[in-house]
Amino acid sequence: MARRIGYTGEPVLTPAQIAEWRRNDAVLLEAAMLADIIIPGVVAQCESRTGAAIREARYVETWPASRRSGHALDVGQAHTVESVEVLGADGATVAAGLGHYLQHEQRESMLHFSAGRPPGTLRITYLAGLDLDAYPAVRNWLLLNIGTVYAQRESMVIGASVVELPSGFLDHMLAEITVPPRF
Repeated sequence: MARRIGYTGEPVLTPAQIAEWRRNDAVLLEAAMLADIIIPGVVAQCESRTGAAIREARYVETWPASRRSGHALDVGQAHTVESVEVLGADGATVAAGLGHYLQHEQRESMLHFSAGRPPGTLRITYLAGLDLDAYPAVRNWLLLNIGTVYAQRESMVIGASVVELPSGFLDHMLAEITVPPRF
């Protein structure tokens, strides 16, 4: 499984965009909470649900010797491989020094090695992140869920009947970027 090292891109939404979506400028009084807590939390939910990087980040994953050239990277929406290193028995790394390229598909990116896969365990560092302009339904999903978290900040609802939007409606907003399950 890939491990996120850190975000490299700008936040995918701003408090001003949330205020516009909610048609409520009073939301901006809590801009710091939106920017620091609610937006990152909902982005993390979306990333967890889809397996795709929503906000651009740097990832590192380890491929065992059995994983072949052309295998998909763990995180969807990968766009740049920064390095491929071979791990030695002592844990030291050596740059693989071989040509590689990414085959970009809608949900996944496959890493190919031009001259064949280097032997041994590989450590691959790459950037992944979604272009929200290409997937406007994902932006809608984020805005809907940010609005829900903003309006309902407690984990318990007392004295009100709560009904979630139909899952078919919400799930289709993320279908285009959801990484298929792997076994």
